[in-house]
Amino acid sequence: MKRILRHLSVIAFLSAGLFATSQQTRGQEVPSPLERYGKLKFPAKEENFEKGWKDRVVLEFEIINTVDVATLRKGLKDPDPYVRSMAARALGIRSDKASAAALAALVKNDPEYMVRIRAVESLGYLKLMPEAIELAKKDRQLGVQWVARMAAAQIKSDTDNAAQVKKAFAIGIRPEEIGSAKVGQRAPDFTAQTSDGKPFKLSQFLGKKPIAIYFAAFDG
Repeated sequence: MKRILRHLSVIAFLSAGLFATSQQTRGQEVPSPLERYGKLKFPAKEENFEKGWKDRVVLEFEIINTVDVATLRKGLKDPDPYVRSMAARALGIRSDKASAAALAALVKNDPEYMVRIRAVESLGYLKLMPEAIELAKKDRQLGVQWVARMAAAQIKSDTDNAAQVKKAFAIGIRPEEIGSAKVGQRAPDFTAQTSDGKPFKLSQFLGKKPIAIYFAAFDG
């Protein structure tokens, strides 16, 4: 009987060890979406404008929809500017007001303009830290100035822009349909949300009236 119990104890110990090792291995094999964003083959640089953008878009949806706030806050201090940038964007869309001071610090001090852009954008979503937004209007980079002016307008608006953007991201995206639009071909049907929060389906308007679709081509 003692021999059987001893064997069972050994089996239980080994099983626990294998389970712990398996858990650790899985964690190493599947880094968080924010970590994967920092390891993309084609990061969000200007020279990669037409390279890897589909992967960046898909991963951005995953980050905003799934990464927990604590991880995003930690990402604001990551040495990789692309991770800081995306963490800042996600925190604004997720309406994390507790991150306002950290975002304002990025607006004032981060050496990378893409991070300053996303940080001031998120302050506009949060409708907080107007003094940092005003400072960004005088940033050395025109892109930061432009986004700061939009953020200043959002603070004065009654519209909850963060909620609208979060709702749009929550709809999700089909990777296989990205890039399906081709010049000279009929536009593929899609459903989206307008800037005033109303639903829009292209097929309801195509061929009936002129349509202008505007989007910012910057990512990072």
